[in-house]
Amino acid sequence: MNQKNKIIFLSSLIIGVLTLTLGVTFAIFTFNKTSTNSKLIVGDIYMHYNETNQISLENAMPSDTYNSTNYFEFTIDGKNTTTNKDIWYEIVLTHGDNHATRTTRIRDDLLKFRLVEVKGGVETVVVDNQSYSDLTSKRIWVNTIPKNTSSDILYTYRLYMWISNDTIIGNVNQDYTMEEWDDVYASIKVNVTGDFNEKDVYFSTIFRDILKNKITTITDDDGTIYISGADYDNAVASGESYSEYVDYNYVWYSGKLWRITAIYPDGTMKMITDDAITTISYNSSDNVNFYTDNENKSYMYQWLNEDFLDTLYNYENIIVTDSKWNSLTITSISTKITEGASGVTTTTSPVGLLNSYEYYMSYKNTSFGSGYLNIGYYWWLLNPYYTSYVSRVGIYGDPFYYSPTESLGGRPSVNLKSGIQLSGGSGTKTDPYTILGDKEEVITGTTLLNTRSSGEYVKFNNELYRIVSIENNITKINKNDYVKDTSNNVLMKKFSTSVTYGGGTSDDYWDYYLNNTWYNALDPSYQNMIVESTYYIGTNTGSTGYKASICATASNTVTTKDCTKTTSVWTGKVGLPRYGEMFASQQGSGESSSSLMWLMNPYNTSGVWDVSYSGNVGYGSPTESLGGRPSINLKSSIKITGGKGTKEKPFEISE
Repeated sequence: MNQKNKIIFLSSLIIGVLTLTLGVTFAIFTFNKTSTNSKLIVGDIYMHYNETNQISLENAMPSDTYNSTNYFEFTIDGKNTTTNKDIWYEIVLTHGDNHATRTTRIRDDLLKFRLVEVKGGVETVVVDNQSYSDLTSKRIWVNTIPKNTSSDILYTYRLYMWISNDTIIGNVNQDYTMEEWDDVYASIKVNVTGDFNEKDVYFSTIFRDILKNKITTITDDDGTIYISGADYDNAVASGESYSEYVDYNYVWYSGKLWRITAIYPDGTMKMITDDAITTISYNSSDNVNFYTDNENKSYMYQWLNEDFLDTLYNYENIIVTDSKWNSLTITSISTKITEGASGVTTTTSPVGLLNSYEYYMSYKNTSFGSGYLNIGYYWWLLNPYYTSYVSRVGIYGDPFYYSPTESLGGRPSVNLKSGIQLSGGSGTKTDPYTILGDKEEVITGTTLLNTRSSGEYVKFNNELYRIVSIENNITKINKNDYVKDTSNNVLMKKFSTSVTYGGGTSDDYWDYYLNNTWYNALDPSYQNMIVESTYYIGTNTGSTGYKASICATASNTVTTKDCTKTTSVWTGKVGLPRYGEMFASQQGSGESSSSLMWLMNPYNTSGVWDVSYSGNVGYGSPTESLGGRPSINLKSSIKITGGKGTKEKPFEISE
């Protein structure tokens, strides 16, 4: 097909349309606002472009990518000294002015663009390979000038544009005839608008665009996009392991770090917790079904949808509460589990687990050991493997099976609603995406700790803890790491003089040591925060369900969310994590995996539960010496004095 070379100028004109506009000077815009108290200066925001306001595309013809040397670069910088509001700005593309002589504007679906943010000369893709007609309200990107910024913050962006390679120029089934192509032009304006109101940004749209450049994906025949690792050569070239290279799919929601695993055609997205949140048996002996009916719910189903679900903030508006979870008895990990197929059972519930096929798709481009979901511990998958076994993932990432009575890690999975909006973050592990509608930031010195979310991190006596639960306004926190000696070695101690916590008579025993030597060594200000509390220590054989650790009778462990509490209790200041409790599990390599650790519940009259190096739970004699992680309850009056509740910036607290 004959085609003519043309020169097309994509004019990128800058327009300021901010509700707080005071003046315009050339391409620089200054925005100021004062309150009724004229001393309150909200800030100044500037937008300007570098060198030229045109992208000049010489010999522009349809292409499958952009020209890396031609872009429109602009910056947005400023400060915002208000104490309670971020300034939200949005970058919008609109049609530019009509051409003076040409009359045919190139079709919206054939004009492609790519927007990147530039930091230190390195480009990070914000939106890639979108057409002008793909845009919602013609918005490309939303960001903020954060509150409490006294010095300038600068954001630099580059806009690339090109003509889609799908454009057909010719005389048969064409988009343009040769004569029409002579008259084509393109003109786009870049508008930056903003105010103090949060902007609607649909997570799935933005995330899908980021994936195209950052992570290798596989699109299934039903249109599902699976995150399936990164290009191995790129990982090696970057000096990283395969699993480390897979980034940009981290989400911080309700005090927990998650990873997105799939995007569905309807815009919903599946994600799984980055670590095992607890360690429990899947179900009773030979019962491999996740859910049969309301009287036959697996232990895993109960824990996910009765205990764990309650820890998710505002979940009715953030996750799909009627998600369908498909399970199938399979003999091949790569067998696709399809709703309606023979042998497939569908359960409708807010929370589930990944099934074998979904896990397989996470490492399809590499080996299971290199997959990004391999955490080096044992954890459950959703579906049966045979009639008496349930699928699981091993310490090397290997998919296999175990008896449902084994106690392995649980990594909850949920589906985000299609209309979820971002409120911040870049998707990396240290700067995960945050979701609009999640719990708001604290007001320093005012927010009570007992109003926060299970999973958020707390600095207590200069060490890292996580919020386990909040009951009767009392906040329970578990230490995230082991108690260590002055040489940073894990302390190894016996459980107690029997399987019942509280009988220890010296520092050889955890119950005595924690409530005497360890407690007395705390700074007095932290000692005063601890409230003496009841710790439930019901005997639990695993096969009777995790609720036996707290419930009085086995009949209450299956069909009901609430139960009559066991009378097997210990009352004191410092305990240990309880079997089936949030974060009674290994919490990451290098932190908890250096030792076995005691849990607080007896297994039987001669054994006590413990968590192994591999993340599965077993039991041992109380006279064995294992590691320990203190569990304490804090007064209802504890306030947050700093931090964000993340691992990198835990809450700082005071009475």
